[in-house]
Amino acid sequence: MNFFYKYVFLLALVFMFLLSCKKESSNTIKIGVLEGPSAISFIQMIDKAPIIDGKQVEFIVKSDPQQIQALMMRRELDFAVLPTVMAANLYNKGVDYTLLACPVWGTLYLVTSRPDNLYFEDLKGQSISVFGQGATSDILLQKKLADLNLKEVHIDYSYTGNSDISEALLHKKITNAIISEPMVSILLAKDTNLHIITKLTCEVFDGQSEKDVFAQTAFVVRSGFIEDYNQSVNMISTAYSESCQFVNEHPEEAAKLLIKHGYMHNRVVARNCMVLCNISYKSAFTIEHELMQYLRIFSEFNPQTIGGKLPNRDFIYQPQL
Repeated sequence: MNFFYKYVFLLALVFMFLLSCKKESSNTIKIGVLEGPSAISFIQMIDKAPIIDGKQVEFIVKSDPQQIQALMMRRELDFAVLPTVMAANLYNKGVDYTLLACPVWGTLYLVTSRPDNLYFEDLKGQSISVFGQGATSDILLQKKLADLNLKEVHIDYSYTGNSDISEALLHKKITNAIISEPMVSILLAKDTNLHIITKLTCEVFDGQSEKDVFAQTAFVVRSGFIEDYNQSVNMISTAYSESCQFVNEHPEEAAKLLIKHGYMHNRVVARNCMVLCNISYKSAFTIEHELMQYLRIFSEFNPQTIGGKLPNRDFIYQPQL
């Protein structure tokens, strides 16, 4: 009999522990954010983390998209920001997240140390260093070179990260490179001999003109969270949209917050980088056509980057009226 009561008592403890874990989880909304432009776009919310429907918003900031991906696969995030290409890939592999919005529209720039390099065409016979073979920067660079018929340009994959390639450019080990913000602004402040040739874009022909559809970054939500807390999804979306607007309309104040939270160390650089980050919150359902045009570029160059196919319409969140 003693054994029976001990067994019941242990079961009760386990049950209470599970309930307490569930309660703790339900009282927190976890958002995975990448350092750089994504953290910049969230800075107003990061400074004063809101309470949404009685739940405290918690930010988990990582330096590498793979870290965000791992947390998503373990269902440890309610919301996340990551490259749109990676978000499509995860969706096609069955990771249960839905695309809410695209907040960042192109942060990749072709930077050079040669004063006579003013246009893409000036790079004939030269090399361009790019980080991540098969990644967003590589495929968009390949597309640009193909569009301009620049077969004489060599793509160098010797460097594997934005920091490594930036250091190589700063120390004259390479001449031309694709660099992502905010490192571009940091480099330009350190060496006035460096300059931007152009922003890396991905134009598609749309009607009578070409249109840049560089929906680089995705803001996604766990599908189960939508089912349980639909109103919270709308409130988080509104708060994030307002944070993006704050960055654009109050760059001086946003720069101070970036320094306060340790994301940047120079106020002038922090303020200048906001323009190059191209932050603009756009709900996914309003730009569905542009999104599919963007993902189609990767589907044509390397389908495996987006999981082998274009995602279906369920990938895009449709607000409930």
